[in-house]
Amino acid sequence: MSTTFTPLRALKIFATALVMLCCLQPRAAASVQKPASLPTGQVARCFDGDTLQLTDRRVIRLAGIDSPELTTAAKKTHYYARQARQKLTRLALNKKVRLLPAGTKDKDHYGRIIADVLLEDGQSLSDIMVSSGAAFFYPHQNLDNKLQQRLKALQQQAVRERRGLWAHLLSQPQAQKNYIGNQESLRFFPADCPEVQRIKPRNRVHFGTLMDAFLTGYAPARICDFWPTVSEK
Repeated sequence: MSTTFTPLRALKIFATALVMLCCLQPRAAASVQKPASLPTGQVARCFDGDTLQLTDRRVIRLAGIDSPELTTAAKKTHYYARQARQKLTRLALNKKVRLLPAGTKDKDHYGRIIADVLLEDGQSLSDIMVSSGAAFFYPHQNLDNKLQQRLKALQQQAVRERRGLWAHLLSQPQAQKNYIGNQESLRFFPADCPEVQRIKPRNRVHFGTLMDAFLTGYAPARICDFWPTVSEK
């Protein structure tokens, strides 16, 4: 016997299918639910002047800054690297902190979380490190523009007042040499660095001194390192 699909029968079939779909939706949604974010934590360790670890083992890179490098297999310790780590340790060790998003990327290529890290009183660790001359502004296209402008202004004041690392660094012979910046990366190089030849002429920015480069908001490239070093002894 054939079945005739009247408008009423079609409506009943559609209603039954809709009810079944609604019943299945909660289970489907639960299977793709994202884990809750963890915007707070407690500092367990400071690796250097710009990177720390929380008690839950998350590693955090302070957004928008860089600090002098500690000893590695290939490099000697940069001047003021130990002081920068000591400064961050005094500020943050065992303290509760809050992590704020700092741009369009949550992590860097090392897997470290990038965040503007706030102490319980609301102060930004990045702000304090730059303002005290224990670290320098490190611009990046993925960072929040307001954060970058804030850090740049703090660095300009620290440089002019020769706070922290700036007094010694800007008194060195290399401070009076010429430097070339790359407008695309916002990094600068000693003028005699071979890497400069790889920068397109239209992207080159000429700085008369080291201070000019830092005041403009560029950060040093890691190649052709000019930073003074210290002994580990």
